[in-house]
Amino acid sequence: MAERDGTAVRVAVIGCGQIADAHLAQARRAGAEVVAVCDATRHMAEQAAARWRVPAFYEGPDAVDAMLAEARPEVVHVTTPPASHLALATRALAAGAHVYVEKPVTVDAAEAVALEQAAARHGRLACAGHNLLFDPVIHRLRALVDAGALGEVVHADAVMGYDLSGPFGALLTGDPGHWIHRLPAGLAHNNLSHPLSLVLPLLGPGTPAVAHALGRRLRPERFGDARDAFHDELRILLEGARATASVLFSCRIRPAQLALTVYGTRRAVHASLDARTLRVVEGSHLPGPFQKVDWARRDASAAGAELLRRSADLALARLHYFEGMRQLFAAFYRAARTGGEAPVPLADARAVAQVIDAAAAACRRADAAAQEACA
Repeated sequence: MAERDGTAVRVAVIGCGQIADAHLAQARRAGAEVVAVCDATRHMAEQAAARWRVPAFYEGPDAVDAMLAEARPEVVHVTTPPASHLALATRALAAGAHVYVEKPVTVDAAEAVALEQAAARHGRLACAGHNLLFDPVIHRLRALVDAGALGEVVHADAVMGYDLSGPFGALLTGDPGHWIHRLPAGLAHNNLSHPLSLVLPLLGPGTPAVAHALGRRLRPERFGDARDAFHDELRILLEGARATASVLFSCRIRPAQLALTVYGTRRAVHASLDARTLRVVEGSHLPGPFQKVDWARRDASAAGAELLRRSADLALARLHYFEGMRQLFAAFYRAARTGGEAPVPLADARAVAQVIDAAAAACRRADAAAQEACA
């Protein structure tokens, strides 16, 4: 629990949309005291405060400044649409609060730099909302990598599926003015932070180069407006200092899932974030057909061990969907109280933004070339 002198960290949330519920729940689980919520719309702020028993809510054009002055939170969570993140986070930093910014942290890399500068200017921490880095299965995977169990990392594959028929998909396909349609890379832009945050630390120092980016629109055109414009698949190939990676965002793969496979010079490892399972792939050194049986035995043994782990987690009530978010919040609150470093620094968000910027630009160039070819 992030406490000082027995007092919980005072937290406020700006933006009471869908993801705010997760923030409110996990902030409480991380030991914080949620002192206020804020939204531009009264009913959104009021209902969030009522459902989560938050003592104060603020709404309207001057709500943010009033909340910062009256509730005096130590940490502010920014959970609004990305285009507003920089301005809101900067106001919170100027008021003396540390800020946690939901992904994508900023619309582009230039804004990420501006946010870094604002945090440094005001002497406060700003943490990027890359919560999957703290998911238990990713902790286990990174422990294997850091211990050298895979040998040298050669390549990583990250796959993220997205179901457009879900609640959020229905919102953006039902509204041509939805903020998703104004992001440079559309729907993918709002989600790529997750797989990119997982693969970039594996590729070596510096921001990797985008060797190739391919955006595809494979669903039928239905609307004749922005709802037909975004790519429902985006493939990115990255070249890092030590390794390469591929990232696939797709609205077509089923089941929709998020998975990461890392290949090393000694062995590989596959992590499913949906099942929260980890499978180390070592192969077999037995001869001929015995090798295939031994390989299958190893896979089955690994699957059985993971089944036992998840069953134990279920019995002990440890299967929280946003467990990585709770772990990240707790680490950030400790850093805010002790003067430590942000557990996910804005430099990481800047690197992710640089990759998305480059991929979006490559897709725009390809779209323009295709239109010229058809003209």
